[in-house]
Amino acid sequence: MYRDNSLIPIEAIRIAALGALAERPLRYAELASDVRRFSSRIVGPSLDLMGSSIEVLRIEALIAPVAADAAEPDPRLELTEAGGKDLILLLKAGVRATNTDLNRLVVALKMRFLHLLAPEDRRDQVLLLTSLLQDEHKRYSDLRANDAAEPLFAHWLDFEIEMLDNRLRWLDDFVRRCLDK
Repeated sequence: MYRDNSLIPIEAIRIAALGALAERPLRYAELASDVRRFSSRIVGPSLDLMGSSIEVLRIEALIAPVAADAAEPDPRLELTEAGGKDLILLLKAGVRATNTDLNRLVVALKMRFLHLLAPEDRRDQVLLLTSLLQDEHKRYSDLRANDAAEPLFAHWLDFEIEMLDNRLRWLDDFVRRCLDK
């Protein structure tokens, strides 16, 4: 993690792999394909994100072969207790400003695996995302108010602010529909 407790690229991939296994056991190739497919749909192909090996998770005892498959040449893999704890820790980690490819991936992974967290932790994560978007909105609004004399730049800032407004409304609605039950 970075000093601010936000995730580095390799940790985003750890969330993708551990989260997928938290949902169901998968064979190595299935897991690698799931991680690659999901991350590349969010950020496109990236060597920074593909550099980490699932083998590292096995060596760290975060994943292990399913006992019933142990004798097979390509056993299904499952999350260990330590892997489950690591996944929760990573899901609860901070997020940097949401306007980078890595942080869009982290947010997407947090939303994909939000159901794996306890209800109060789910709410905390959505509040964290809301706070980040509100901070970003303030920065763009300040820029709009003070540095947008050029009409084309002002128009682009208006677009960015509108997108942030939409995301904030969506998160607010998400809390009411999905978390306040």
